[in-house]
Amino acid sequence: MPSPNPEPALLRHLVAFARELRQAGLGVGPADVPWGLQAAGVVGVASREDLRSALRATWCHRRSDYAVFDAVFLRTFAGSPAAPEPRGLPLLTVRVAAAVPGSAQEGGAGSSQERPPRGLASPDERLRQLDFGACSAEEMRDLERAVASLGARHPERPSRQLRANRRGHRIDWQRSQRSALRHQGEWLLLVHSRRRQRPRPLLVICDVSGSMERYCRVLVRFLHALERSTHSSEAFVFGTRLTRVTRELRQPDPGRALQAVGAAVDDWAGGTRIGECLQQLLSKWGHRALARGPVTIVLSDGWEVGDTTRLAAATARLQRASWRLIWCNPRMGDPQFQPSAAGMRAALPFLDRIVPVHNLESLDELSRLLQTGLLGRPVRRQFPIHPREASDA
Repeated sequence: MPSPNPEPALLRHLVAFARELRQAGLGVGPADVPWGLQAAGVVGVASREDLRSALRATWCHRRSDYAVFDAVFLRTFAGSPAAPEPRGLPLLTVRVAAAVPGSAQEGGAGSSQERPPRGLASPDERLRQLDFGACSAEEMRDLERAVASLGARHPERPSRQLRANRRGHRIDWQRSQRSALRHQGEWLLLVHSRRRQRPRPLLVICDVSGSMERYCRVLVRFLHALERSTHSSEAFVFGTRLTRVTRELRQPDPGRALQAVGAAVDDWAGGTRIGECLQQLLSKWGHRALARGPVTIVLSDGWEVGDTTRLAAATARLQRASWRLIWCNPRMGDPQFQPSAAGMRAALPFLDRIVPVHNLESLDELSRLLQTGLLGRPVRRQFPIHPREASDA
């Protein structure tokens, strides 16, 4: 049984961690905290990796929850999505020092280890902060290899099917009756159930026009990483016309996938007609790409040479058909960025989120957003702005 007198510091941190997991969609309730506290007391807090493994084994009941658990753990206890630290005295020991008896003595030797000066950035950190539009050819190759390792776990949606779950909110009378028959008609146990979770579709639309030329190669590599890490994705690229590249991006090799996309697109580094391309998506591919409410991602700087009223109307329809509409603008890496492009101003009232995609760190943030940051219903206007109002704003 869990200890009746837990250490206060460790208990506070585990309660906060369990709250973060619940907000991320995992079923970790207050009754699970004592068992997590007992697991932490067994392995100690000197090793972040040991604590992560112990808590994951205690609180995760499905293999599909592992990715979300790991992301929330690293965000909560490390402050960044870095790889697990080597054994020794990690940052977690500083945050919950002396919470478990004997942990401070065990990790004391590691506290005197030298650390690099805070003002100096490692080569990997510099690469993460490097703007895609201001890198050399060699740096671009390193970035493309790094982007190829990125991916994202789909957000989930509840399906109509039910599965037995002890934390479910509804009673499964059929399973409960079968359980009673196995006990000579005695109703000893009420079986609860909850809706089975299914991956939510992902729709990615990437701008490959001339104004996006410096970012196209890396962003298409990112599309390939998303396509390889998910199972129900649709990918399109556009300039002056829309091209579906889902099949091309399903090739295992990133280089061949990029070549296949380049061969399929006739308007690479050309003009931009975002409104016409989005309307073509809605009319020709909407029945397939927008089925079951996908998370829709538009990768574009918002430069539009066509009719902005048309763009506003298409963006409004796209938002209504999507569970989330996220616009990713590489120009947001500039501290002085303002949504001054006509297309960006027209689409802005109908976006659920607008995020930067100018460097490796921002792409990593987007991946984590897709995994753990899209919970609940989006906050949207009940009476959407008329497209003509948006274009005049």
